[in-house]
Amino acid sequence: MVLSQCILESKPISMKCPHCGSEQSQKDGHRRGKQNYRCKNCSRQFIETYVHRGYSDDTRQICTRMYHSGLTLREIEGLTGISHSTIYNWAKQEGLLPIVPKENLTSDDSDSG
Repeated sequence: MVLSQCILESKPISMKCPHCGSEQSQKDGHRRGKQNYRCKNCSRQFIETYVHRGYSDDTRQICTRMYHSGLTLREIEGLTGISHSTIYNWAKQEGLLPIVPKENLTSDDSDSG
């Protein structure tokens, strides 16, 4: 009897919309095993908690240091298991890749004129 009273007296958990901050939301199904909510104010859909996916900053720094020290992208991929294209993008963002001038990218046909 006490358990049923606790269930009846419990207040619904109000979720705060990450977009507009409104606490007026309702359950809106599941996706990938997580409960979805829909904001009644802005109609945006959201979940209770978000998990950052991806590599840590430490991992990124280690890989860019390895590239800077002279290892190739494929060697770093073999050692860490991180895709060479991901490491390439990190090196590009860090400015470690050489900048190719635009005149080197044009075809040789334009010079024969």
